[in-house]
Amino acid sequence: MQISPIIVALYQKLERAKKIKRAVAEEENKIEVEEITSKVTFFYEKLRNSVDFKEVHLLRRFAIERNLRRRLLLETLKPQIAKGLIEDLIRSRYLPNNALPEKIILQVAQIIKRYNDLFLLLNDLYHTSERKKYFDWLVGIEACEIDMLLSPETIGDSVIETMYQAIKPRIKFSGTSVDEVRVREKNVQLYIAIHKSLVKSDDTIIAYHLFNLYFPDWQQANGDLVKVVAANFASIHRTIQHHLKHPYQKKLLSTIKEDVVTFKILYELILLKGDDLADLLSDPEQFLAEAKVLINQKYKIVGNKIRQSSIRAIIYIFITKMTMALIFELPYEVYVVKELHYLPLIINVLLPPFLMFLITLTILPPTKENTGKILENLEQIIYGEPKQSLLCKLSAKYNQNWGFRTFYYSMFTTLYILVFGVIIMFLQSLNFNILSGTLFFFFLTMVSFFALKIRSTAKEYKVLQKKVGLLSFLIDFFSLPIVSAGRWLSTKFKKINVFAFVMDYIIEAPFKIFISTFEDWLGFLKDKKEGMYHDE
Repeated sequence: MQISPIIVALYQKLERAKKIKRAVAEEENKIEVEEITSKVTFFYEKLRNSVDFKEVHLLRRFAIERNLRRRLLLETLKPQIAKGLIEDLIRSRYLPNNALPEKIILQVAQIIKRYNDLFLLLNDLYHTSERKKYFDWLVGIEACEIDMLLSPETIGDSVIETMYQAIKPRIKFSGTSVDEVRVREKNVQLYIAIHKSLVKSDDTIIAYHLFNLYFPDWQQANGDLVKVVAANFASIHRTIQHHLKHPYQKKLLSTIKEDVVTFKILYELILLKGDDLADLLSDPEQFLAEAKVLINQKYKIVGNKIRQSSIRAIIYIFITKMTMALIFELPYEVYVVKELHYLPLIINVLLPPFLMFLITLTILPPTKENTGKILENLEQIIYGEPKQSLLCKLSAKYNQNWGFRTFYYSMFTTLYILVFGVIIMFLQSLNFNILSGTLFFFFLTMVSFFALKIRSTAKEYKVLQKKVGLLSFLIDFFSLPIVSAGRWLSTKFKKINVFAFVMDYIIEAPFKIFISTFEDWLGFLKDKKEGMYHDE
């Protein structure tokens, strides 16, 4: 069988990236930190991440962002912080020790200087809340650029580009006119959908890529380009946010689901086989056999990921709940109600983690038929040329007339009142007071939302969807108000996460200073020790 042209082009890109990586690996003078301080810092990072529910693959970027935000709050983002930032990431084991060349410190310093110049210009152009919004957004973009430099995603970016080129001609839109969805907007939305689904990029990573799409020379920007960006920053921010919140994005995500799974397996095979990829591609039978083994391994990995995410969610919920119980619920019962009801306290502490545990047990792995479908799609992509169009239906399946929409929202509000009303009556029968009832609702909705995210992880490699039965429909229907409330609360709680704030701005700053000073002291002792041996 002949390999398709898009796969040949992908292989050529990967070979070029490999040569660049080898050249970097041969560099001398690597950045090294002490193993003792690394163990302490790594433990702290584990503790820090347990109070802030983030995707595992984004933790390094968030660590960079935390570091930059803390420094921006306390001081100016000076280029001199580059060395400390990189060493901190190595100590926290986000980056390998004794592997990065020392010249990368200068490159990170140049990035920090460029963004600092932009911050200073924005500081003069904008004020109060608007300036804070732009600064928060820009720190995320800066963290992405530093992250991409320290750990380039060359293979991921190459596969994203290949998938984009493979799907773009096949996407057909229905339910709207060409004027409503311009070609450029279609392409941007397809690119965003692929990024989100294939490598699970969040809005900040996509904003970084869109920013560089509008300003291709940004990474080598001189003072003039920085001024141009600052002068047009409000427009840039508004345009990128428009792309990120476009109403057709969810439709596209659903449309390309099957192709995403196919390219994920291809991506993982590339990572797994490396130098043996060319030989593997030349033998279709062996390629599909390797793919089948990998798919089943991925099913097991997803199962482990679900368990790990569940454990993290349970720890997060339990720590938060116990803290709130000790600070608010218990004192309220003792000093305000003047009567201690043990049953509501026990339910509030134990039920949310227990529900999370039960939900994890109900998640089923994909079937053999699912594996067969993935292999069939993979064979078409590698050795054929898929002809089937992907129809993205943009029009809603319900009547959009304002009268009907009023009716729909009225019924949805009624469902909210019904579901929450029944739960309130049940809690009253168990002697829940206003505070304990409020905390029960808060954690019930949070558990529901976490469960939804974990279930979406379980569907990562599913291309065959089973039919929804009556029982499943009823559960989804009546849990919809709870899940949607949990989504809203989780978004708001991220902004007011007291535990994360305390660790980031009160504990972390002196802790990292102590670790850095202690490491310098260890270096001093090492030099003294070597000097004594040399004298002898």
